[in-house]
Amino acid sequence: MPKRLLIKNLGHLVTMNSSREVLEGAWIVAEDGRIKSIGSGRLPRLADAQVVDGREGIATPGMINTHHHMFQNLARAFKPISNLPLLPWLAGHIPLWRHFTPDDLFIATQVALAELMLTGCTLSSDHHYVFPRDGATDLLDAGFAAAEEMGCRYVGCRGSVNLPSEIMPEWSTQDTDTILADCDRLRAKFHDLSHGSMHQVAFAPCTVFGCDGDLYRETARLARPYKVRLHTHCGETIAENQEAVRSLKSRPLPYMARHEWEGDDIWVAHGIHFTDKEVGHLNRHQMGVAHCPVSNMRLGSGVCRVQDLRKGGSPVSLGVDGSASNDSGHMLNEARMAMLLTRAVHGADAVTPEQALEMATLEGARNLGRLHDLGSIEVGKACDLAIFPKEDLFSSGAHDAVHGLLLCHPRNVDTLVIQGNVRVSEGQLVGVELPVLLEKHARTARRIHRSHSITQ
Repeated sequence: MPKRLLIKNLGHLVTMNSSREVLEGAWIVAEDGRIKSIGSGRLPRLADAQVVDGREGIATPGMINTHHHMFQNLARAFKPISNLPLLPWLAGHIPLWRHFTPDDLFIATQVALAELMLTGCTLSSDHHYVFPRDGATDLLDAGFAAAEEMGCRYVGCRGSVNLPSEIMPEWSTQDTDTILADCDRLRAKFHDLSHGSMHQVAFAPCTVFGCDGDLYRETARLARPYKVRLHTHCGETIAENQEAVRSLKSRPLPYMARHEWEGDDIWVAHGIHFTDKEVGHLNRHQMGVAHCPVSNMRLGSGVCRVQDLRKGGSPVSLGVDGSASNDSGHMLNEARMAMLLTRAVHGADAVTPEQALEMATLEGARNLGRLHDLGSIEVGKACDLAIFPKEDLFSSGAHDAVHGLLLCHPRNVDTLVIQGNVRVSEGQLVGVELPVLLEKHARTARRIHRSHSITQ
């Protein structure tokens, strides 16, 4: 990493600062991975700086993906379950992972991060909950290793399931002590709270159907002394809520609250089917939601109450979700779909392009506890930004460049900078042989697909 970086010739710089300034003809100076100065017009005189030409592009803060299951990109467009809603989709999906290995997760994570980085993401979480009993005990370590090699910020969400069911068979579950021990091991090894941290850990019981109340409570108690954030699925489908009432005598959100899961250190995935009372509860405790519009449409799950949640103060960030329920991880497209899906229900003024970018940047930083160093382009924050081409075939002639970024067909980045390091240059990943990576990924996916009939 060069000590000093100058990014010049930015056509539009979308700062996402408190006044939401958009600078034209802008430049940025960073030193040791932090932003030192921002301006427009005449360039500062610098010695020994790496210079990046923004080529009149549109720069945004690095986008933040707050919900993903990266292993699932090994089963994209899997035909036997491609037209099913969530619960039967999951039941048909799980047998694929019976013999899942750390090597499989490594390659899946690299591909997931490649597509995210090329579409504007500089920090991604990954909720990994499949730990086959005959697999390696250090499975999630492979995700951290892949992220380090790709040069992308990463939050490894240590998922867990301790209740066997029709969806999650015995081989896919672990006992509570095993889960907690691995959570603590990962926390000690990877949870870095320093400014500009490249890797952190979250604890993430999968659902109230796969995890008992004791696991939720003990996970929260383990996390909080170390400032480890908490994540889970909640309110994704009507069927789940109904089943919770039948089997637990409670809807999922109040059930979690009774087991110490409430507070601003929690963000839940999907959060579609909440009552008004539950939205109020989330607002009071400043609990966040990772909105996954493409996955929700793909599985026919419903539409998140984005406006109600944000109006009451709950951060609503974005998640591309598992790559087999999306079936890709295009970060800019997720922001576009978040805007359009809410408009489809509530009208053309429901979510503006600026608000969609807030969810993709600031709200993501808030949900992951990173507002102090990420989410906006400001002096003192980490130098993370995505520079998109000024226009392309699908946005040619756009009246407003920033609005065109969200309203027109989503494009890939021209440049991506993470912690002052150029990770994408002229539309290509730096130091990554993408064709070789994709060939390995395709070969692994074919093996996973073949296993489906064997494990039925």
